[in-house]
Formats: sequence, structure tokens, C-alpha cells
Amino acid sequence: MPRTSGVPALGVEQSTTERAAPPSRVERFAPVLRVTGDPRAERTRQTIFDAVATILAGRPERVSVGDIVRVAGISRSSFYAHFSSLDDLTAAYLRVQFAGLAASGVSVRPAGESLGSAERAREAYRRLVAQLLEDAPLYSSVLELPVARSAFDDLVGEHADHLIGSLLERTEVPVGIPAGLVSAYVAGGTLSLVDGWRRGRIDVSDDELVEALVALLPAWLLDERPVGASPPPPTPEPSGR
Repeated sequence: MPRTSGVPALGVEQSTTERAAPPSRVERFAPVLRVTGDPRAERTRQTIFDAVATILAGRPERVSVGDIVRVAGISRSSFYAHFSSLDDLTAAYLRVQFAGLAASGVSVRPAGESLGSAERAREAYRRLVAQLLEDAPLYSSVLELPVARSAFDDLVGEHADHLIGSLLERTEVPVGIPAGLVSAYVAGGTLSLVDGWRRGRIDVSDDELVEALVALLPAWLLDERPVGASPPPPTPEPSGR
């Protein structure tokens, strides 16, 4: 993966003069990990995720189950009681990471200052690319495995869907373009570009990738309605006949 060129850390910018500390990985995990109802199981899962976070902070080339159980201080049998494989763990980890990514929202500007569609898109893509950089060693280890790959594809697509949904609320869809196809089109392009960049097939910096993703959005999607204008009526879906 190309080297970072200064993408800001994930979090929410509160104003132009004051910034809140971004949530830690553990804070981002907590709401998602309480799924079993068994406090002991939840603690073990939390310990495993904490270990993954600790390992990734050291920027290793790859991550293994052996690394995780050593840092977590648990046995392999305890690990496999919760996850069937590193592939399975990665899929769960990605879901937690992307849940934190979605929850971080977009920057909050001072009162009266709105965030334009282009900057909204730019910020969403910055957060996505920062997330990919943060977890790059884990991707290198398992992203070719089926469960993690499927989760990655779905989550990148969902991130793009969320962005496009927010932009569609602010613009007018051209006649003849079903709104539902816009999200699928942009999500597919986003996944193709970020995956090519992650694999090193697209040789650009992270900042350049973000700018390319914004520039490749349809121009009409960033063309905002005048303030106070009514939302456009929904675009009829094709009848199929």
C-alpha cells in the first residue's frame, strides 16, 4: 500500500479552533462487542480485539493467530472458541472498525457554516482511506481469504452507499437515471479503486486517491439545490417492460 501523506486520524472535528480527541480503538469496539450476553465471553472477545489493536499499532508486515494469542495472554483453544480462524476474526474486526467509521460522522462546522457536497464527499473518503491505512497489516495477512474478503467488499460498498445517500438528499437526480443505480455505480467504482490502491496496482498517495475519488463522482451529484428548495420527487424505477 502506498505510504501515507498526512491523512488525518479518524474522529470528529468540532470546530476550526478546537478538536476532540478521537475515540480509541477500544472505545470504538465497546458498543459492538456486547453480543453474547455472557460477560466472560465478552471480556475474552474484547481482549482479542485489544490484542489486534496493539499488534497493528506496531505496524507489522503481517498478523497471525500466534501473535494475537501471545499479546492477548490467552490459549489457542480460547481463541478458537470465539473465532474459527484468522479469516473469521478479521471479518468481525472489520465490521467493528467500519461501525466506528460510520459513527464518526462528518466534521461539525461552526454555527451557520454548512458543509458542501464536495467537501462532504472528500471527508468521507479521507476517513475511509485512513481506515485502510490503519489496518493495512491485517489486510495483507488475510484479505484474500473468502470471509474477510466478502466482509471487506460489503463494508466498503456500504460506506459508499451511505455517502451517496447523503448527497442525493442535496441534489436533483437527472431525468432517466434511477437513483438506486447511482449508489451501486459509485460503490463499485470506489471498491475497485481502493482495492487497486491497496494492492499497489494504483500508484498514488492517499491524498491523491481521495481527490481522484471525489473528482470521479458525477458532477450533478455534487451540484446542490438552492438553500430552502424542496427535495426533488423520487425518480421512477424502470418498469422492466
